[in-house]
Amino acid sequence: MNAVTRWRALALVGSVVLVLSACGGGGDKPDAASGEPQAGGSLSLIQMTEARILDPAVMTNALSGNTFTGNALFGALLTDKADGAFDYGLAKSLETSDGGTTWKLTLRDGLTFSDGSPLDAEDVVYNWNRIKDPQLGSGSRAIANYIKEMKADGQTLDFDLTEPVANFAFAVAAQSLNWIAKPEALEAGQAAFDKNPVGAGPFVLDSWARGGKMVLKKNAKYFDKPRPYLDELVLTANGDEGQRFATVKSGGADATASNSSAHFKRGLDEGLQGLTQGLSGGTPMWLNTRFAPFDDPRAREAVAKGIDLQAVSDAAYEGKADIPRTLFTKKSPLYTDTPLTGYDKVAAQKLLDELADEGKPVKFTITAYQTSESRRVAEAMQAQLSAYDNIDVKLEVLDFPAAIAKGNAREFQMMPGGAAFADPETLLYEVSHTGSAGNYSGISDPQLDAALEKGRMSSDLDERKAAYADYAKRLSEVNPFILYQRNTNGVAFDKSVSGFVQYGTGATRVDGVWKAQG
Repeated sequence: MNAVTRWRALALVGSVVLVLSACGGGGDKPDAASGEPQAGGSLSLIQMTEARILDPAVMTNALSGNTFTGNALFGALLTDKADGAFDYGLAKSLETSDGGTTWKLTLRDGLTFSDGSPLDAEDVVYNWNRIKDPQLGSGSRAIANYIKEMKADGQTLDFDLTEPVANFAFAVAAQSLNWIAKPEALEAGQAAFDKNPVGAGPFVLDSWARGGKMVLKKNAKYFDKPRPYLDELVLTANGDEGQRFATVKSGGADATASNSSAHFKRGLDEGLQGLTQGLSGGTPMWLNTRFAPFDDPRAREAVAKGIDLQAVSDAAYEGKADIPRTLFTKKSPLYTDTPLTGYDKVAAQKLLDELADEGKPVKFTITAYQTSESRRVAEAMQAQLSAYDNIDVKLEVLDFPAAIAKGNAREFQMMPGGAAFADPETLLYEVSHTGSAGNYSGISDPQLDAALEKGRMSSDLDERKAAYADYAKRLSEVNPFILYQRNTNGVAFDKSVSGFVQYGTGATRVDGVWKAQG
């Protein structure tokens, strides 16, 4: 077993993909389309958000982002499986010879873009170098920056990392590094590319009415025939979880993305099928430690202890949210019972009083996304915290572009984000190691750093488990973020539909999706 397979085996024991029956998960097998895939037909799918542009470097390979669009247009180099191995797509292999510093990516022979032009390793180099450009603003830049040197030769790419990352193959799969576009098409400019995005995925763009439908047609040049099975994939977007599910249940669409455990469970109870992953971590509220009030650890502790997460679940998720009490789920091989910060009303008020006595009463604004559940979560937290003395909590609700821009500029005080993972490497390092590009909270703590570095460098399960137990313990002391729910990261769909496959942290393939005809 090579280093990649060994680390993925550890990472994915606790990330088994579950196919749930129409009875809400109680059956032995799904009551969905079965048998051999049927070719043809059109499938309508509702995303959470619409892509702003179709540049693969800027889109995000996540369920709450642009995973359906990106995987449809560009396919995937590779995707991880629940057994710790990989399914290879455009790539034939991605291997390390020395535990994570030196890598070799081998592409399939005879690959072409959708316009018929050849795809080779030089195209990968071009796309990965673009992601590293800070002016582009790619969310995958932090991962791409580990790539130090690349040498392309036909269908083979040799590259070195700045430091050993034994799990780098999983990072490639989970990020936009997995998507390769034709360089000449990108160089034509963003407006031209949005009209004619050239990738090597299972579908090609037919039409796109921004704010409306994106119609994708079968790519006749896709390498993995007879896939895709669908003739057409129609994508729309709606930020309201309830409306998405209502549309599918009424027959107005065939499938919807979901990050709400309440709606997902109800949808299954009412006859839909579902696919989801059991990820550790969850949805955090970042607390920006760069300036007041959360540059003071006591303010962060007061807020973390002042919020009753069950009450938030009752208000925002009908009491059905899976509330993280530990960093890892019990199914994870890295699970320990090290608790996260818990609700302690008396301790919270004592800290707020202490800060007020020093002339530093806690005042801040919660930034929420313009979705019903994001708003309800923020409103529930604001209401709880406003019941304390010596605290002033305001709320602002922004549309996705404005909220994302505020988060990327690190100008928020408290706002939701994403920190769900199968294996903690590389995500936890990126969101909480000093100076990492993905460190939204701005936390800089030597004890967190030491635990993350130990977890990164070791391939021994017991050592990693101890390292992340140390991380979790310190996390509950410095509170750079508050985990308030485990992510559903699911797709719910009609019984006539089958073939969705998830990988990474909610990324979803669409090339194998099919719909029973008649």
